[in-house]
Amino acid sequence: MNEIDFSISRTNLYEQIAEKLEQAILHPDVKLAQRLPSEQELARQFSVSRTVIREALKLLRERGLITQKNGGGSYVSKPNTDTISNAVSRIMCMDRIDNDDLHAMRNILELAGGRLAAVRISDADLQLLEQIIESMRNRKLPLEKRLEKDAQFHITIARASGNELLARFVEVMTILLHDYMAKGVLIEGGIEDGLQRHAKILEVLRTHDPDSVEEALREHLSVSRENVGRFDGMHRIVPGISIEDPGLAGVE
Repeated sequence: MNEIDFSISRTNLYEQIAEKLEQAILHPDVKLAQRLPSEQELARQFSVSRTVIREALKLLRERGLITQKNGGGSYVSKPNTDTISNAVSRIMCMDRIDNDDLHAMRNILELAGGRLAAVRISDADLQLLEQIIESMRNRKLPLEKRLEKDAQFHITIARASGNELLARFVEVMTILLHDYMAKGVLIEGGIEDGLQRHAKILEVLRTHDPDSVEEALREHLSVSRENVGRFDGMHRIVPGISIEDPGLAGVE
């Protein structure tokens, strides 16, 4: 970490320091889990108080660029999908972006990823997808676990595309659409419907035909959206029902 530019102006000190530390962290020579200089050393090098350094480190932690251990210093990390999804969620709230745009973006990502996966998917990936579907056949599977498996299914296909950035964004989509996906499960018949469509996607992935995979994914996402619309219709008719209400799930 000896490539840091320690020159700063005297306004917004902690933000400036955070930016300079971020530039240093993102340098190709810096490795994950590498330890940053101590607060005391950074304060000396930047000629500021340790309070300012703590604020700068807090900002880096919020960005997912460092982790901190009590009494053990700060270490380089990389942003996880929660960090990214939180940032996207804030942007959506501030810019009044609704779930329709989010759903459209999911379609773009998953259909493109599905076409690539059709060509590149491995036997190990296909076996994993089969295992995920099999675990989802358990009707006593708790809602959160079912949603986790549902997300894992779609993320596995995205990763099979060979495009890691696409896979990361699909993972972010599943986090942002958590409640949306829950509605599709909770609607009457949602579990069986979802299982059939996931099985169909797996079936066509085995053929390695991009057109068939895209068609199966498009149908799945379209029907899922229709099911969410049905759920929302019920929700308007019966005020007070929430997505946590097991009475809507058709779950035994």
